Amino acid sequence: MLAIDITSASNDRFKTWKKVSASPRAIRKEGFTLAEGLHLAMAARDARVPVRAVILKAGRRDAETDDLAQAIADESTVQGVQTKVFFLDDQLFEEISPVEHGAGIMIEIDLPEKPAADDRIRKSDVLYLDGVQDAGNAGTLIRTAVASGVRVIAASRKTASLWAPKVMRSAMGAHFGAVILEGIEPSEAKTLFDGRFLAADARGGHDIYAEEGWEKGPTVWMMGAEGPGLSDAALEVADERLYIPIESETESLNVAAAAAVCLFEQRRRRLRVR
Repeated sequence: MLAIDITSASNDRFKTWKKVSASPRAIRKEGFTLAEGLHLAMAARDARVPVRAVILKAGRRDAETDDLAQAIADESTVQGVQTKVFFLDDQLFEEISPVEHGAGIMIEIDLPEKPAADDRIRKSDVLYLDGVQDAGNAGTLIRTAVASGVRVIAASRKTASLWAPKVMRSAMGAHFGAVILEGIEPSEAKTLFDGRFLAADARGGHDIYAEEGWEKGPTVWMMGAEGPGLSDAALEVADERLYIPIESETESLNVAAAAAVCLFEQRRRRLRVR
């Protein structure tokens, strides 16, 4: 396997990676993101996602990561993409990695083209993220949605960049099975999706377990940031507000945990009537 060594922080390629690792604006400008870890690299390979570069931690080189880098390069060649492999100085690798002491492999992948708002998307179930700024929560929400069968993820402008490396890491490959729409405000979402807009709102509404019928037809589940919850703009477009009844000793659930409850209750109800 032919690889390029990078040992200096002044290397242009490294400087670009560093910008992308830290800035959503750089991700949009450069048109690519970074995904760290063996699981993500294998998920990209299995999903046949074109990989522009494989970045290996020079001091942690082993047969497993070498073989995976070669397999990714071979698969990308079949798709007409020339994958470059880099051995990056250990300290430089840590500077761009979203986690400490990771597996020592990272991949560079292009952002997908913005999907057209066709009937398939319009009539799909959707998870809408309204101002969710924590990268770990955002990634877990994507992972939870795809696991529950909800594959369209839309997000407001105040939500964390869904293609940021930390979000990619938290989602653990779920991006590759999702359709992701960013920069969508609630009023715009109302024009893009035909589903019934359901607001997950701890402040009131109907008990998710007691209320009947909300799961019928496509739904757009709206989840807000921890603390403030859903914005007024999101609540204005909601067709129904639903809450999860919890014990009084706990004020609320983490937004990712709340989404898991809502989306899998939806899945359970639909499976029950098949």
